[in-house]
Amino acid sequence: MKISRKIWFFLTAFLFAGSLLLRAAVVPASSQTLELKRGWNLVTLTHPITAESALRFLALQPMTLDADKKSYVRCTSKDELKVGVGYWIFSPTAQPPIDLVHDRSQTSYETAGLTADWSLIGVAKESSWQGEATDIWQWLDGCFQKISKEGLTEGNAYWVSH
Repeated sequence: MKISRKIWFFLTAFLFAGSLLLRAAVVPASSQTLELKRGWNLVTLTHPITAESALRFLALQPMTLDADKKSYVRCTSKDELKVGVGYWIFSPTAQPPIDLVHDRSQTSYETAGLTADWSLIGVAKESSWQGEATDIWQWLDGCFQKISKEGLTEGNAYWVSH
């Protein structure tokens, strides 16, 4: 009888641990982690973020492209933050990881799409612009480098033409 209890206990523990692993694989991440290097960083928001995280992001003084004015503008309010838009952030030193908590109350949202000519755009969970892109340039180690669609990374932003 003791052996069967041990086996039952082992199987129960094994199944419980397995169900936790499967749940972790299915449940989407509840935050986005920014890892800012020294110098300029080109990033995007992958999901809508909470008001507290928006304040943390805005404190980094992100700038984005105003396509109509063909100039960069500094973002100063939560309403200006959009999923999939490319943001330049300057960091004088490498930063510890910055967690931005997803706003789970926003179950539907739009991601940025390509504009005429060139776009400063990022890869978010629901991005669909990749199929229209002809040239994609990433900012890496202080300069732009051309990359393929297969090299795109969620959370990063790029200069893209179509």
